[in-house]
Amino acid sequence: MDDINNNFTLSQDVNGPLLAAVIGMEMLAGLITNSFVLILTACHLKNWKQPTTVFLSNMLANNLVVILFTMPLSIITTASGEWIFGSTVSQKESVCYFAAFIFIFSILTATESLVLLSFDRFFFIVKALHYKKYMTVNRAFIIVAVSWLLAAFLSMLPFFGFGAFEFASSYGMCVPGWTGQAGYAIFSFIVISIFIGSITVTSLWTMCFTRKYLKNAATNISTAASPGNPYAAQERRVIGLFGMLIIVHKLCYAPIVSFGLIEIFTDVLTPAAYAVAFVVLLLLTVLIPLVQSFFRRDIKDAIVKGHRTLSRSIKRGKTYHQSSSAQTVKPSNATTSSYTI
Repeated sequence: MDDINNNFTLSQDVNGPLLAAVIGMEMLAGLITNSFVLILTACHLKNWKQPTTVFLSNMLANNLVVILFTMPLSIITTASGEWIFGSTVSQKESVCYFAAFIFIFSILTATESLVLLSFDRFFFIVKALHYKKYMTVNRAFIIVAVSWLLAAFLSMLPFFGFGAFEFASSYGMCVPGWTGQAGYAIFSFIVISIFIGSITVTSLWTMCFTRKYLKNAATNISTAASPGNPYAAQERRVIGLFGMLIIVHKLCYAPIVSFGLIEIFTDVLTPAAYAVAFVVLLLLTVLIPLVQSFFRRDIKDAIVKGHRTLSRSIKRGKTYHQSSSAQTVKPSNATTSSYTI
């Protein structure tokens, strides 16, 4: 870290309490939605027979890492106006390094999770026969574990002298620093480009193949309606779930990535602008589980089933209460009548 960041104080151009409140609301909403969808997924064991469930759950698990390890630090820092984790500069730097590692690790795993899902959809649609033969749940878990190890390795590079971490005074978080780190900046750009390129190529290939297949199948009703046809059944998931996940990621990543590129050439952006970009980036933790809840049939069925069960319980409670009240009233009337007689 350079001397400018050693004070670990929040920029005066940023409303710290307001930013802490906004991030706090995102944290609460993300914790509820991600935990809710993960619990529903875990309760339906038959869903774990599908490798796609592993990749979708990986996204939710990554969100929980951000919610539990990154957002609380930013909330406390923005609320207090400074980085309070450590009594000395050396201790503050050590905690800041760890926080920056967790931050870049979560960003990389989030991007990798979308890459894995894009390849999963590609092989399921384009190479359906090979997919069923080679892709299993156990292999999906192994692939996810390898992606986390890769993200951990890439995140640790600044610890070995390649790259640097710094304190971002605009939103009270420690992040990778690219100032004076041209090699690290180029390397990071290449890695992200590979991830984004993989998502783009596999997504376009899958979309084109699906459209072509459905167009040809429209002239052959028996083929399109056959029980073994995976394409028509997955049309909505490809266009809906995966397509919406890509849109959400692009919208949430766009501000912070654009600002990072602009900063390389000029320093015209205000701390408040970076604070807004950070808030938009954290929206991923809320939007991803909402998108999954809307497009995943298993989650929707579980929500509907739970709502029906709750409604029945409420109705039974009301019926029991009414019957109990009626039984209580009858003896009272009888007593009164006999007393009158």
